Amino acid sequence: MYQDTRAHVIEVLTNKASNSYKDLLRKLGISYIIAGDTTLDYEVLLEKLKKLFKIELLMLGGGGVLNWSFIQEGLCDEVSVIMAACADGSTKTPTLFMEKEGLSDDKPVHFKLEDVKIMEGDSLWLRYKIKK
Repeated sequence: MYQDTRAHVIEVLTNKASNSYKDLLRKLGISYIIAGDTTLDYEVLLEKLKKLFKIELLMLGGGGVLNWSFIQEGLCDEVSVIMAACADGSTKTPTLFMEKEGLSDDKPVHFKLEDVKIMEGDSLWLRYKIKK
């Protein structure tokens, strides 16, 4: 549960996942999908989410590596960013996009601004389409 929303957790694994880990997920009632042998196959993942769970639209709420990996695979059509009126210069602050060797490439991606909204607290909501 998250506030008043019941979430269905789906763990995404590769064939490298052990049988004992998959057994633990089953005991906890957590669904899982195998999408790839040793690395994640994003297209297989999306096909299985659609076929097995009837998911037509997916919002990524991940960290920089997940966000960048899906963008690099050409599987995102929009980026939504809320820019708060504050800053943190820490090197430990997570980034919006981050390449991780073996999981994604580092090809530049260009966006087209679709919408800007001024939000409460002097923040901005920026919506971009990804240029193909």
